[in-house]
Amino acid sequence: MSHRKLTSLAIAVRVYPNPPEAERTARQQKLWRRPDAMLVFDTETRIDATQRLTFGSYRFVCDGHCLEQALFWADDLPINDRRVLEQYVAVPHKIGTDNQEPELSLLTRREFLEKYRAVYKGRCLLVGFNLPFDLSRVAYDFTNARGRFAGGFALELWSYLDKIGHEVVNQYRPRIGIKHIDSKRALKGFTARNSPDRADLIPEDSRDGEPQEGYKFRGHFLDLRTLAFALTDRGYSLDAACKAFGVEHGKEHATHDGIVTEDYIHYNRTDVLATSELAAKLLEEYDKHPITLQPTRAYSPASIGKAYLRAMGIRPVLQRQPDFPKAYLGYAESALFGGRTSAHIRKVPVPVVYTDFLSMYPTVNSLMGLWQLVTAREVKVVEHCQTETHAFLGRFVANGKPVANDLFEQESWRQLAGFVQVIPDGDILPSRGKYSIESKDWQVAVNYLYAGDDNPKNALWFSLPDIVASIILTGRIPTIVDAFRIEPHGVLTDLKPTKLRGTIEIDPRKRDFFKVVIEERKSLSSRSDIPEGEKQRLDKALKVLANAASYGIYAEMNRQESDDKVKVVCHGIDAEPFTCRIAHPDVPGEYCFPPFAALITGAARLMLALLEHSVIEMGGTYAMEDTDSMAIVATEHGGRIPCPGGKHRVVNALSWEQVNDISNKFDALNPYDRDAVPKSILKLEDDNFDDPGASDHQRQLYCFAISAKRYALFLKDEKGIPILLRKGVNNKDDRWSEHGLGHLLNPTDPESEDREWIAEVWLNLVRRALRLPAQNPSFDHSPAVGRVTISSPAVVEPLASFNKGKKYCEQLKPFNFLLTCHVKKLGYPLGTDPEHFHLIAPYDSDSRKWLKTLWIDQYSGKHYRITTSGHNVTRDTARVKTYGEVIREYEFHPESKCADSNGEICKKQTIGVLKRRHVRMDQIKYIGKESNSLEDVESGTIHSEQSVYTEYPDPRRDEWEMKILPALRKLTLPALEKESGLSRRMLVDARTGRRRPHPKNRKLLTAIIRRLRPTQF
Repeated sequence: MSHRKLTSLAIAVRVYPNPPEAERTARQQKLWRRPDAMLVFDTETRIDATQRLTFGSYRFVCDGHCLEQALFWADDLPINDRRVLEQYVAVPHKIGTDNQEPELSLLTRREFLEKYRAVYKGRCLLVGFNLPFDLSRVAYDFTNARGRFAGGFALELWSYLDKIGHEVVNQYRPRIGIKHIDSKRALKGFTARNSPDRADLIPEDSRDGEPQEGYKFRGHFLDLRTLAFALTDRGYSLDAACKAFGVEHGKEHATHDGIVTEDYIHYNRTDVLATSELAAKLLEEYDKHPITLQPTRAYSPASIGKAYLRAMGIRPVLQRQPDFPKAYLGYAESALFGGRTSAHIRKVPVPVVYTDFLSMYPTVNSLMGLWQLVTAREVKVVEHCQTETHAFLGRFVANGKPVANDLFEQESWRQLAGFVQVIPDGDILPSRGKYSIESKDWQVAVNYLYAGDDNPKNALWFSLPDIVASIILTGRIPTIVDAFRIEPHGVLTDLKPTKLRGTIEIDPRKRDFFKVVIEERKSLSSRSDIPEGEKQRLDKALKVLANAASYGIYAEMNRQESDDKVKVVCHGIDAEPFTCRIAHPDVPGEYCFPPFAALITGAARLMLALLEHSVIEMGGTYAMEDTDSMAIVATEHGGRIPCPGGKHRVVNALSWEQVNDISNKFDALNPYDRDAVPKSILKLEDDNFDDPGASDHQRQLYCFAISAKRYALFLKDEKGIPILLRKGVNNKDDRWSEHGLGHLLNPTDPESEDREWIAEVWLNLVRRALRLPAQNPSFDHSPAVGRVTISSPAVVEPLASFNKGKKYCEQLKPFNFLLTCHVKKLGYPLGTDPEHFHLIAPYDSDSRKWLKTLWIDQYSGKHYRITTSGHNVTRDTARVKTYGEVIREYEFHPESKCADSNGEICKKQTIGVLKRRHVRMDQIKYIGKESNSLEDVESGTIHSEQSVYTEYPDPRRDEWEMKILPALRKLTLPALEKESGLSRRMLVDARTGRRRPHPKNRKLLTAIIRRLRPTQF
């Protein structure tokens, strides 16, 4: 631990909030018969800022046959455009191969909306690809949603003209509520309406056909973008989804300028045909899963994972054990951290072997035997077992040195289902701190952690795997205050077998689900009874299912978007809960169980720590790590590699044979059937080989890492010229990161999804690092612009001046696209607050107009010009970043959670070997999960930390209690009286904690302590 330089930081831990009573009810498995009919539609818009409706089309499909189809046009469509539609309809235009295609008709927007009877009264599926956008095109107005859609929009589609000709909302028709979750998902449904018909109150699974109190028909909104994501854990465009699922009539490509033409109408109709065929393909795939979850409610792979648990009769732990001690949920939640991600050798290209753990989360679940806990009749807590825990930990240290041999025995992993409360004192543990001065966001790092003193109030809870990881990296056992473990008792009585994707049978009473999905997936290649195409689809389904059911569902917290403050009882690191009033509280998900979640991620970090230990033990090092992978510095024969920060400015590269030896050590931890998974769980990735199938022509890879999640792997040709690993060219996948750049538009073609420009950026970065000539890209001086969606009322608010007095069709509407840009550090207009300033503009794909348009400050609604040149700003002009400036910032992005070789915090200019920081806990804060706004954070439309994290203030752990009071008690009363001028009685009451002084006096006493005892801060 040389170069120990302590940094004091506030540390944040997660809190477990008591769920509202309404959230504790068990979810019923309702039998749902999917409607035979679906209405599939798509809209086309002007390409101006309003993206207003021009026309659209729909197909009404029943049992796979199109029974009705029509075009519809916008209320304000110019007469010339309307005539094109009329002429088109007058002559038959066949699309697809159906010879029985019905006649095409032409409707007004209002006439199209009367199809409401099929969607609402007939309860058919309403199908689209990116439904929020299309629904908001056919609406006539919107309001902010309430209730279950709070934080979203309520679209008003149905209206009528009153006696004086004003358009008003039809209160007897529902609105459509839409709450954006992320770029792939949104909650959608009909809202309540006045005087609903009796039939509207009858649930679809009703046995007696009678209305049910509290029931409201929400509709069957099937967004294929969401369903494709739920099935594959991948985002798709319509074109990509059609190709992936083998649609016969895929999306056609055409250029258009928003003017109605015959070709444009054909393009729209083929889109609707492609969408209807994609719906059939996706539903066919979905039906292979023997689950009762409606496809309209499959929002993610986790939704499907939870549905399988229900199908196997596995109820959530907290439903079958509602009295599980909440204190232990709080302890475990505070021990929950994400995966290990960091750059270890910064901005120095080094030769590597790229390794990856096989299905990390299912693997550690199997090793720890968590399936027995998932299926247990009761999960019991064994309290205060610190003595036996200390004895167990003693197996991993001898004579002050780490001993990891026992960790290569599977039996050791089955004893890891526990948690330990320790007083950190230079132990290597995960912590969540604001490591970056610039971004000021909470980041998880694995660093040397110090409590500052031995006060048990400074003790933190960690998963037992995290404690073991610290020991094998430091060679010492932390100071233990308390410990508990969880263990299964009995087995659930209602367990029942099911078939994964209708093919692979699993009996939860006999087989470990986590093992089965991996074993069956790995066995697919040898099965001759399954066609090749079906193998590929089954392989993908098993991969998604393995990940979906092995971690996220146990950590699920849903941040509520209502701004109203509510009282929440919170459980954290202390035995007693605390109460606070906050907006945006978290509500635990259906299967949320913090002990499982924290153990799984802790075990994954332990696996990487064991790999780090093994590499260091051989005298090696690594370039970067990313959750379940590590790039180990290695060459074919090993040797020394020049690298700043290393001893004598070199690092030792292991040989390929040594890396293979390390991989073989992890073979002992393979929990799977050897016929299915014959090799080690630590794989040498296919990237390392010219022919991955043969695995005998290894090639030399190189890694260039900047910071966590920002790295590229590449090859060199015979002249030493770098060649990126590219999908379909020289590798199975691209191996360069989009993280930190992916939110920007393609500067060469803003309408294109092609990310090749990012590959060009990485190639230039690598060439510069290798001291090779590198050309600045042609887009270097263009303003760096991203595209965001009007996803919430908070984004609409600053657009009020633009929308004021305009009809809905002329407004910037919900789910319109916007442009967003980034202001330089000293480029903010005079008189503005950089913390509350961000520019957005109506969407325009013509980059030549970006510098000419008026931009809108998201916070104030005021208008500004932008420029990319000069340094002098005015009150109405902002200096924004160019692509070149963003790229240079990207290149020098510091790995702030690490230190350089001298122990100083990693800065922009730091290169070479990085080390762990030494962090002293300054204060402990409670926060909730990150919101679903992380995409908006990356794009820059959200600056406020409070918009992303909910902070839960604990009055027992605020600055007054934890820092000021202890310092006051160390000063004499006479000194305090003299410095403050306050009464002796008030000071005595304050120091004893009998009562808190008035805020004014607290402020005075705090200032005195800061002056007299600055080291406290």
